[in-house]
Amino acid sequence: MKYKYLRVKISLSGYFHYNKDGAEMSPREAIEHMASMGYRYVGNVPVRIMGSHGIMAEYDMIFEKELQ
Repeated sequence: MKYKYLRVKISLSGYFHYNKDGAEMSPREAIEHMASMGYRYVGNVPVRIMGSHGIMAEYDMIFEKELQ
């Protein structure tokens, strides 16, 4: 399997987004984009937590694809 990770961050407005070449994508748009390249979304890993309540500020979306 080949794995790819996309860093998703929370914006000042409170929405999560992935920045691809200067353009912001929502997590759903990122999943659709990666699916068009043959990747399957398999989960996420927290990267940065903020505040005492443990609010996730950044996470990596994990995608996999079978090697050919």
